Amino acid sequence: MADVVKLSSKNRKPPRGGSKKRPEKTALVLGGGGMTGAVYEIGALRALDLLAVNRNVNEFDIYVGTSAGAFVAALAANGVTPEEMMRVVNGQETSSFRDISLGMMLRPNLLEYARTGLLLPLRLGRLARDLAPRWRHISAMDLLLGLSEDLPSGIYSGAGLEKYLKEVLGDPERTDDIRALGCELYLTATDLDSCERVVFGEDGWDDVPISRAVRASAALPMVFKPVKVKDRELVDGGIISTTNVDIAVAAGATMIVVVNPVVPLIIDQETEEDHGIGERASHVSDMGIAQIGYQTFKLLAYQRLHEMVAQWEKKYPDVDIVLVEPEADDMLMFQTSIMDFSKRIEIARHGFQSVTLKLAEHYEEYKEIFGRHEIEISATRVKKVVKHVTREQEKTRAWRRILEQTTSTLLRQSADEPIDEIAMPPAAKPASRRAASRS
Repeated sequence: MADVVKLSSKNRKPPRGGSKKRPEKTALVLGGGGMTGAVYEIGALRALDLLAVNRNVNEFDIYVGTSAGAFVAALAANGVTPEEMMRVVNGQETSSFRDISLGMMLRPNLLEYARTGLLLPLRLGRLARDLAPRWRHISAMDLLLGLSEDLPSGIYSGAGLEKYLKEVLGDPERTDDIRALGCELYLTATDLDSCERVVFGEDGWDDVPISRAVRASAALPMVFKPVKVKDRELVDGGIISTTNVDIAVAAGATMIVVVNPVVPLIIDQETEEDHGIGERASHVSDMGIAQIGYQTFKLLAYQRLHEMVAQWEKKYPDVDIVLVEPEADDMLMFQTSIMDFSKRIEIARHGFQSVTLKLAEHYEEYKEIFGRHEIEISATRVKKVVKHVTREQEKTRAWRRILEQTTSTLLRQSADEPIDEIAMPPAAKPASRRAASRS
């Protein structure tokens, strides 16, 4: 096997604050949440990237990605900026990226469809014979389960996502080899047979191409077919954990930024707020069976994450964990299907807006946390961006202009200006739920 050549510093985005040696490791952990979660993360990362003075999101020492977050983490670890990612979301093709389409992401699992069509008559005959003696006592569920062995293992193949990433990472300044990165990258998947977590980037799994690892990590069961890697059937890494923060802790990170798009909805029965669905919903069940299942999944994942973070805070008191996530009353995130491609621009803008406003609202707290790790947040930039946000909201509430405008002027501003003059938009819904820190 040929030697792996690591990407040198000249091939990566230069640090904004110079090349000062860092005394510790920082990590960016990106959770799952389907297409909706991925574009929310892109918007959130753009906000973080814009407001930091001497560090950008392409300069973390460790990246951990799960499910849809694996896609974003793979790009960030390869030096792809949030602005470049946002251009892809907006459908703005660049010299190094081609537009990503819904058809590319959701390629039908045609081979298994063909096999199912050929075998279905035979299976129906066997099923009728097996169920005939007890036909008075069978249900529709019995029929469905009886046919399940011959149904496709997934609606889509996932091959389009892998092909797209392989092309993007084939650029000379990027790599599809985890070992060739100038940072640590860990992508998680779940072994469907052993129920074990597989971590691409760890010993024994670092030779798998990044594009293949992302495909496996994002293989949502029943939606995408399992991905065979080293004779193991792998599916979505979010089944075990939607974020896998423990990997960053084990890798030695002392500062961890976690972006978690998966948050359950909490409806306040005492408010009269219109949630934009016609009449105000009193219960999640009023929104349909799909939202009931969605709420259940989000609640389980959310509780597990926060319980684990609380444990890590006690076990590792010297580790700062900043948790960025939508608020519990964020109806836009909750009502948008995890596979909704049509709202990608709106969700990305929402992530950008809400995280920016949260940073402004809790500026002093975030400044202290990031400052302990030599990361400087600019009050001037926060102030200017919030003003832009307010202005756009007052005009059209369309975010295209603010996301497409150049940020060069903001990047020249100092971090010395106080933030107490910021006028917060009255209708703003911040996204970051909490920042866990210790003095």
